[in-house]
Amino acid sequence: MNTKMKVLALALLGLVGYAGSAAASCPSSPVPPWTGAPSLGGTVVIAPGGLDGSLCRMESALVGDSSSFATVEDDTPTAEPRYRAAFMINTDAVSALSATTAAYVFTAAGSSGRAPVALSIVGDGAGNVFLSYFAVSGTGVVGGTKPLAAGPNHVEFDYDNGSVSGTPHFSLWINSNDENAPTATSPITSTATIDTAFLGLAGATGDWTAAFPGTAVQFDRFDSRRSTFVGF
Repeated sequence: MNTKMKVLALALLGLVGYAGSAAASCPSSPVPPWTGAPSLGGTVVIAPGGLDGSLCRMESALVGDSSSFATVEDDTPTAEPRYRAAFMINTDAVSALSATTAAYVFTAAGSSGRAPVALSIVGDGAGNVFLSYFAVSGTGVVGGTKPLAAGPNHVEFDYDNGSVSGTPHFSLWINSNDENAPTATSPITSTATIDTAFLGLAGATGDWTAAFPGTAVQFDRFDSRRSTFVGF
């Protein structure tokens, strides 16, 4: 247990014991260890039907302009030099994305003021949806774009500034359950640490807010750890 920061493995919200209970219902708002659900010009809803077959999922939607956000917040990390996180995402409701229609879906914040890790979704104008990623490296970033499949996707990343492990890197897995087969990986140069995580839509482009007002992206099974592979 010393390698686990915390686990929110069931229905995103830590509702262990609720799956399979006919009398159970989804909460009206996130529960601990989530700090809350900060939003501006957007909504966070806990809806029936988990992406993994469990009771509940989270839906995030924006109704305002590009300054809008609708996320859940986790303050559990404390200056973490290495941070691994995984979650499920379903973007089918916004599958017709153009190449300029994008929104952040995860952001990790640190005390340095820069976001050590951020993930976003974007289209290509041909009906495909991609996950874009970046991680701090020196005075710049490393990043790239990888395709998402239709329906629920498993996303996992490993941010490691190397101060403990000695091997600074950023790695990403999309629908890969093999720690040795990341979808993307890159060495980094960074001293940034992670204190807070935000899951949900934020920082959307104007094309997103014009095309998808009130349209929800679905999230589930968030899990964050210091060093061990999460998998599914």
